[in-house]
Amino acid sequence: MTNKFYGIGVGVGDKENITLKAVKRLGEVDVIILPEAKSGEGSTAFEIIKNYVKKDIEQVFLEFPMIKDVEARKIFRKNNADTINKLLSEGKNVAFLTIGDPMTYSTYTYVLEHISDDVEVETIAGITSFNSIAARLNIPLMIGDEDLKVVSVNRKTDVYKEIENNQNLVLMKISRDFEKIKKAIIETGNKENTVIVSNCGKENEEIITDIENVESVHYFSTLILKKQGIEQWKRFLKTL
Repeated sequence: MTNKFYGIGVGVGDKENITLKAVKRLGEVDVIILPEAKSGEGSTAFEIIKNYVKKDIEQVFLEFPMIKDVEARKIFRKNNADTINKLLSEGKNVAFLTIGDPMTYSTYTYVLEHISDDVEVETIAGITSFNSIAARLNIPLMIGDEDLKVVSVNRKTDVYKEIENNQNLVLMKISRDFEKIKKAIIETGNKENTVIVSNCGKENEEIITDIENVESVHYFSTLILKKQGIEQWKRFLKTL
């Protein structure tokens, strides 16, 4: 391998939910990029993969702050990409670790926009939070001709409209406006059709099926709404 950039999805918490391809590449690369929302915060992704990398692997922490200023965010991303390009120009093979899947609401894609044209890129898929939740709880995301929509919640999200127009709905980043989501779900008569999982696959994982009595949720929380209901699947519900 020479001068190659990898985007590697490591799943969302369960250390066994990582592909064989990801494990193989992690054992070969020279540098791992560890994104942080805040400098010094540490890396959940590293805790998942630390047994699969070389003992002397070079670790580079890059800050991707959650700030409202869009232009400021773009500058951080470009500067971080410049750091990665420099490592690649030195002939190093670099892996960018991402929680979940690299191509699903991932910081990796913002960096990829700025990677040099002469660099070979390989993206290795990971298990998303909603795939992991569905499997862990034995609740199908969709069956037969049913549809599914995945939404990253923001202030402009019309939750009522999303519920009305879709049979199955995944809402990500729900801590941004949980009260609005909760209100819409209750008022549309879907509180019995909803499950939330916080910190999926981690030791502090929490499964919530009674949304009405929840005031707030952890940042790492994903909601699945099935308008056909989840009652028949609750008999398989795992409270891991």
